Amino acid sequence: MKFNKILPLMILIFIAVGCKSIPTQNPAAKDSSVLAVEVRVKQFLGSKSASRVHVVRVDKKVNPGQTLISKTPVIASNWADRGITYYLNVEPGEYVVVAFEYEVEQQAQQTSSTTSGNVTVTTSSGGGKTIFTVITNKETAEKSKTKVAAGQLAYMGSFLVDTNKEFAQADENQKHYANILKPGMLEKTGLFGNFFAVDLLGTLVSHTKDEETLKEFKEDSKKSFTETPWSYLTEK
Repeated sequence: MKFNKILPLMILIFIAVGCKSIPTQNPAAKDSSVLAVEVRVKQFLGSKSASRVHVVRVDKKVNPGQTLISKTPVIASNWADRGITYYLNVEPGEYVVVAFEYEVEQQAQQTSSTTSGNVTVTTSSGGGKTIFTVITNKETAEKSKTKVAAGQLAYMGSFLVDTNKEFAQADENQKHYANILKPGMLEKTGLFGNFFAVDLLGTLVSHTKDEETLKEFKEDSKKSFTETPWSYLTEK
């Protein structure tokens, strides 16, 4: 193969390697664990993946009453890849989903004007990214309950969640975790308070954890962790 053909191929390989998302943490111990979950939020057209998901630990060791409303800290996922959010170096225990975030890119607005010299000047304003926080309901927590053992990659399943601003109808789970993550959120009332709200309530549309979903997760997680210090979790 001639050099002028090899060079473009090498560039493509470097680009592909450079685009691979790398885990944000290495294993803290030889038996470190990882918790994974897929959450998508229903949109007007299709759905959108969560950028970060919040869970709490609810097992008897830290939560004697083993209720879904726990006083243990809310933990945010620390890595995402291929639409899956991960909790790297999570402590062994039982966890439930209580909230998540998703991002929406805002298009910049362009305006044009003509100067006295008959020159057209175009300027851009606005744009950027809006982050929405969704406090999920009791049903979502119940369906997501998952145990993580030492040295294990545990999977909560794939969730589709719809959102609303019916704050007066929040269930006990939502009231509790909204107060922790977004104090005062449920007190926003009136047309303008709700219309511009970026803090929402979530209701479960579907939860999937069948053989096909598990197979897809195993394939995706193996691709994500290949050639990283976490690969031992997907080679078992």
